[in-house]
Formats: sequence, structure tokens, C-alpha cells
Amino acid sequence: MSDTTCPVNHAIIRLKNIIQSGSLTHPKIRRIADEVLELLEDVAWGRAGNEHLNTVKSLAQEMMTQSLNESGSEAGKMVISALDEHPEIFSSHVETHNCAAGDCVKLAPAPCQMACPAGIDVPTYVTLIGMGRDAEAIEVIRKDNPFPWICGLVCTRPCEFICVRGRIDTPVSIKILKAFAAERAMSEYQYKNPEKEPDKNRKVCIIGAGPGGMSAAYYLALKGYTVRIIEALPMAGGMVMVGIPRYRLPREVIDRETAMLEDLGIEFCFNTRFGKDVTLEQLRSEGFDAFFIAIGAHKPFKMNIPGEDDFPQIMDSTDILRRVALGDRRIPGKRVVIIGGGNVAVDAARTALRLGCEDVTIAYRRTRSEMPADIEEVEQAEEEGIRLSFLTVPIEIIGKPNRVTGLKCLRARMVAKTSGSGRKSPVPIEGSDYVIDTDAVITAIGQQVDPDSLDTLPDLDMTKRNTIQVNMVTMETSIEGVFAAGDAVTGPATVIEAIGGGKRAAESVDRYLSGIPQPKLPPVPVRRGRTEWLTVPSSTKMILRRPEM
Repeated sequence: MSDTTCPVNHAIIRLKNIIQSGSLTHPKIRRIADEVLELLEDVAWGRAGNEHLNTVKSLAQEMMTQSLNESGSEAGKMVISALDEHPEIFSSHVETHNCAAGDCVKLAPAPCQMACPAGIDVPTYVTLIGMGRDAEAIEVIRKDNPFPWICGLVCTRPCEFICVRGRIDTPVSIKILKAFAAERAMSEYQYKNPEKEPDKNRKVCIIGAGPGGMSAAYYLALKGYTVRIIEALPMAGGMVMVGIPRYRLPREVIDRETAMLEDLGIEFCFNTRFGKDVTLEQLRSEGFDAFFIAIGAHKPFKMNIPGEDDFPQIMDSTDILRRVALGDRRIPGKRVVIIGGGNVAVDAARTALRLGCEDVTIAYRRTRSEMPADIEEVEQAEEEGIRLSFLTVPIEIIGKPNRVTGLKCLRARMVAKTSGSGRKSPVPIEGSDYVIDTDAVITAIGQQVDPDSLDTLPDLDMTKRNTIQVNMVTMETSIEGVFAAGDAVTGPATVIEAIGGGKRAAESVDRYLSGIPQPKLPPVPVRRGRTEWLTVPSSTKMILRRPEM
């Protein structure tokens, strides 16, 4: 049998062939074979219970010992051999309702679930929402993602990009459905935490109250650990709180989902900077057994152009977003240029407009099609009156003493690389320089991990990109008992990627503290339920339209 063939499906096919061949002439053996086939089909279709595999083995042994002909004995041996050679795969079908090979059609992981960094069981919760069972849908989501409301508003929705329905017309509105169900469940007081496991009397410290840190804290608290989160900011949320504008993600949404963690007994220590206010050794002396670092990537990259450090009106996008989130609503200038093309650049531009800036321009060195920002965000920015300047390469910030007056730029053209990824690169056109008149310049060209907060950990290995070096399966660092995930490991990424990393780290911390060996391969997403899908006539499907939000 091939390594890519599912042994459950293979056993079903072989047993079916034996039964259909008519070689099982004894009535009792034929009846037992039918029972074994039915039980194996339960396993392949996600209907099996905890006793199914034991019953299958017992019946197969009965076939092997009581059969009066060779076919019955061989059938029994074949089933027992499959169970003995692949016990993990058979158990996985029963426990996780997943067939990694994809041969058991009902258990084949859906593309949307495989695309989700947190492995959320999208088909099940979308079906539950369609049935009006919002609270159950949220329960399914929170098995893999503690923050369905937050993600329902700001997720980059990789699940929708790979949605099979998109091949016909448009993808299922997975992201919006998540937010809809979370809001409904919260407003109806049906948004509840699962039951915690018994207290393990072990302590874990989480460094950073962003989505990765809080996700790890949530799953560790459910497993019975005492969890403390230390955070440099005066509130929880990390970049979700201070890096995403309130028009996209209202603060009360973050506060209400954070409160669910406090209900689990998780302790938050705000205004506490790791490495300065508290060290790893101090935390160890307090009895903490394991640590999880999720400090994010907050330090901005420099453009390294003349004038960048000469004027007070030059600021970083994450800095202005943080200041606005913390209540500072001073206008940066009447005419503002944002340099960059990602979601942070668009957020900074739309925030500047809301602060009262009269003229806001986004300067990006590539073309529109290569902007990494979400298409919807870019379209909304244009609708609000923000101008986009493509193929624009800043070369100097000019001005008078203590005042910016303009951004000197060059026009660029896209040239294909002769080697590497093949992605075109912007090449400045000589003699095409011009000046964009502006009162303030906001840079949004990316962030990196601030190494100052990790100075007290000299044994912590870092990558060439100045991120924390980890085993990407277990999230273990070079220091025993210390784990890391989120932007501190991947560099600036998405909320859902940080949540997925926090969930994997929580599982590894639990294994570490329980003395269980760590896995060698990343986990396969788990189907949390097997809700029958809603049957919709094709005539209805043809006239359905995505609602205008």
C-alpha cells in the first residue's frame, strides 16, 4: 500500500471485494463481515465512537478463528493487520474526524480549514450559523481560535481565497459570518467559556498580551495551568489594540473578548516591561515552570534617506496608530504623505483623514496590483478621498528648520529580475525627480523585533532577520522551557497567524510540563464536528447574492 493511501479506506475496499466475490459461504461469517464493514465505514465517515476499533478487532478475530474457509480467515487477518500496522491513523479518524490522505471523502480536510493558520473547522461552524445555532458555532470556533469576534472584523481571510465556491461565483462570506455569530452570541449571553480541566498546580508566564500571547494563555488556562500575562502597554491586545484603528476594530470588542480570559482566572500585569521591570530569573524564583514570549514586532524600519531624522513631523505609522489608540488625537499636519503599500499604510492614511488632515497621499514604489494591502481596504481609502501615488520612490525629505515642506521622489518602472522569484522590481528613472508638497511624512515600510527587550536573554538564538529562532513545529526556543510565537518569530504577520502560533505553543508547553515527547510534524487541522450540510436547491443558489454590508 502506498504511503499516500489511507489504510482505513484501503481496508474497506478490500473487505467489500471479498464480500462481493461470494467467497464467504458461511452465513455467520458473512454476517460478521458485514458488521465489520459497517463499523469501518462509520470510522471513514466520522460516525465512530470510542469502542468502534475494539469491536472491529474482536469481530475480525472471530472471523479469523471461526471461519470454515480460507477467505473468511484471510479477511479477518487483513482487518487485524491494518489495525495493528496503522493504529495512529485509525485512532485519528475516530478522535479528530480527519483523513490526512483525503481518501475518506467525508473526512478529507476542507480547503478553507487547511488554509486557516489556526485550523478552524470552517465547514462545521458555517453550517451551524446557517441553522441559527450561533452559540454552538462560536463554541466550535473557540476550540481553535479564542477571538472569533476580533477575527471576524480584521482577519485577512485566507480561507475565502481558497474557498471552492469561489470557482463558481464568489467565496462564502466566512469572515463576516464569524463576526455575525460572535456578536449575536455575545448579545444573547450565550458566549461562554468551556469548562476548565482540574488544576495542575503548575505556573506559566506569558510575555506579551497580543493575540498570540492571549491565545496561548487561553488554552493553557483551559488545561488547568495558572497563567500570568505581563504586558508593557496599559491594556491588553498588543498590536490588535494599538495597531488597528477603532473604525475597523472597536475597542469594546477587544475588551469583551479579553474579559472572557479574565473569567478563566488569567492574571494580567500591565505597564510591565520584560527585561526592565521583570526578568526571567525573577519569574523563575516566583515558581513559574514555563515561559512563552510573544512580544511582537514594534520597532520600525528606517528608510535611510536624507532628512529622515531632521524634522519632528516625520513619524512611523505604528507610532501614530498607537498614540491615537491611547487617546492622543493631535493632527500630524494638513497635508500628509504615507510611504508604504501594506495594510498598516492604509490604516495610517485613513486614520490621518479622521484626525482632520485635508490632503492624504499614499506613496508606493510598485503598482496597484502589487500592493500587499487588502483590496477592500484600498478601495475604501480611495472612496474616502485618499490619493494613491504608484511607482513613487522617495529619495529625500526636504524642509525648513523644524518643518517639513516636501517629499522628493523619483518615478520608477517595473523591471523583471533575471533570477530569483521572478517578481518585478521598481527601478528609478533618472531625471524623473519631483516634489510632493507635504507638512508631515508617515513611514509604513515594516517593523522588526525590538532586541532591547531580549537583552537579558543572551542564550536566546535569533535569526538573520532579527526574529526569535524556534522549532516551527513545537515553538521551542534555544532556552529550555521557553517558547515563542507571533510576530516575534515570523516578523510582522497577521492576527490569525499569531493565534495559530499561540495555540501550537500552548500544546507544546503542556507536553513539556507533562513530560510527553514533542511531535516531529505539525498538527493536521481537526474537524470539531460533523454537522450535516444544508441542502439548497440549485435554483436558489443561482439567485443568491452576497449581502451589501
